[in-house]
Amino acid sequence: MTGLEQIRILLIEDDELHIELIRRAFDAWQSLFDLSVAHTLQEARTLLSHSSSGFDLIVCDWRLPDGDGLELLDPSLPLPIILMTGYGDERVAVEAIRAGALDYIVKSQDAFIDLPHVAQRAIRQWRAIEAQRRSEETLRAIEARYRLITENTSDLIAILDEHHRFRYVSPSAMHLLGYDAESLIGQDAFDNLYPDDILSGARYWQDVMQRKRTTATFRYYHASGSWRWFECDIKSVDIDGAPAVIVIGRDITARRELEERLLQIQKMDALGRLSGGIAHDFNNLLAVITGCTTLARELIPDDHPATVELREIQQAAERATALTRQLLAFAHRQKFDPRPINLNALILDMKKLLSRLIPETITLETHLEPDLWSVRADPGQIEQVLINLAVNARDAMNNGGILTIATSNAVIDEATDHLYPSLQTGEYVRLTVSDTGVGMDEITRQRAFEPFFTTKKPGEGTGLGLATCYGIIVQHGGAIDLMSEPGCGTTVTIHLPRAHLSQSNTSDSTAHTADLNGSETILLVEDDPAVRALAARVLRTHGYRVLEASNDDEAMTLARLHTPVHLLLSDHGIPHTSGTLLADRLTLAHPQIRVLFMTGYMIEPDSLRRTATDAPTLLKPFTPRELLQKVRVILDA
Repeated sequence: MTGLEQIRILLIEDDELHIELIRRAFDAWQSLFDLSVAHTLQEARTLLSHSSSGFDLIVCDWRLPDGDGLELLDPSLPLPIILMTGYGDERVAVEAIRAGALDYIVKSQDAFIDLPHVAQRAIRQWRAIEAQRRSEETLRAIEARYRLITENTSDLIAILDEHHRFRYVSPSAMHLLGYDAESLIGQDAFDNLYPDDILSGARYWQDVMQRKRTTATFRYYHASGSWRWFECDIKSVDIDGAPAVIVIGRDITARRELEERLLQIQKMDALGRLSGGIAHDFNNLLAVITGCTTLARELIPDDHPATVELREIQQAAERATALTRQLLAFAHRQKFDPRPINLNALILDMKKLLSRLIPETITLETHLEPDLWSVRADPGQIEQVLINLAVNARDAMNNGGILTIATSNAVIDEATDHLYPSLQTGEYVRLTVSDTGVGMDEITRQRAFEPFFTTKKPGEGTGLGLATCYGIIVQHGGAIDLMSEPGCGTTVTIHLPRAHLSQSNTSDSTAHTADLNGSETILLVEDDPAVRALAARVLRTHGYRVLEASNDDEAMTLARLHTPVHLLLSDHGIPHTSGTLLADRLTLAHPQIRVLFMTGYMIEPDSLRRTATDAPTLLKPFTPRELLQKVRVILDA
């Protein structure tokens, strides 16, 4: 209290003599106290109810004409009260203190003289009590606020002691971990840590004790039996004089799964590019092997000793060609002839064939959506996917089981697109092929679509079945996913974009001709010398004039010097440019020229960019007869 402060006191007393004695006691303290008097409880209540009263202290007699001072001990009246009693009424005064009075005095002249000091002491005590009360209210408000946060947060909040035992766990543990928060109290937090993360967890624990704050990412066991990924902020603190650690953890399992999906997509894309490049180079080699072998067989009689070896070479080349076809399917660069089809009809047509692929111990079941949308797909490729998946399922169920093929309509929207990062939002047809076989562990599942990866014994599989399925589905603009656990079977889920019936089939048909000879001029552009030499030899043998070039500059020069050129026979991929760009330049200068492409891919990445030229493609490896037939068809068109 300062000298500028004035304390307003309400004196409630009906004895005028006592009032006068009290007034005299306060006369010497007029600068500090402002004394008001009420003779009855009613009068006092009137003064207290006035908005401008602003009293700081009540000094009240116990016995009043209209009641007793104890009636003023009301929680709604937050003022300190000093009760005055007569001699012998100390028991009542003590009861008044228990009921909420701040102090009491026994009436006497000395007590009245000392009343200003009692009042000052009472004000200080009251203000201390009020300060403590406000602090407690603030603490309760803070506690309630933090309790509200911890009890409603989606993150996990925990307090651990120095031995990493739980001292507090937020209620979110039930949602995040499947455990009641109270059941975790006292348990070692490391008990449910993923085994491979325990060493990391111990190291982080040492770090947090030394550096006071750190972060950690680890897997924690969920009551359902699964492992959940958590990203945690960890801080070392002192609680009640003992070291402790506050952990705030966020479940990032969905994010980790999405990251793994994206990494898998990137890895498969990289493998696809590699496989496509390898297959392209092999097809160039196979084109030479196949062509030269065919020419050699035409030069020798059937009873020649080398005929058997040449036939073996041809058969080996055919097997190698089939292998590169599968690699190109994985790289989604195979010949693509899409058309609107109904998967239900395709599955029903294949049901007899699929039944022959599996033994009698395996039951084939189909669950087909009655009003299934159409998809735009190459039916031959989708049949290949179903056959590959059925064979894999058969091999996983040596002791019998159930193979289930199901279809349904599906909509990928903003709520579900995170599950399929490679798909755009829209309408899809979902195809699932599931079995009750042995299943796969996580490492095998993650590598299942890699080319040449197989868990079968040597000679039992090439490891290209699922890789081929992957390439086919991706080329269709869809997505393929595989879920499996050891002992729980495998489910392959495929999404294909919905097709509208207005989409037309753009596949080409190629006629055959009996006469394979000609006299036209052909500009042959091929950077592989062996393939170029073979093609030139085959064409010249059948009467054609062949101009050979290894790149676009040589081709343009030859076209200017030797006119007319009737046909451009070019590889899709040539140095510094592409066959399609070269064709565009030549057809612009020589509109009459015909175009035929060769490729080691079954479909080139830039083939959709053709502008001036929309020419057919001859797939490597090809036989001499296939080359001659295609050339003759193009020239005669």
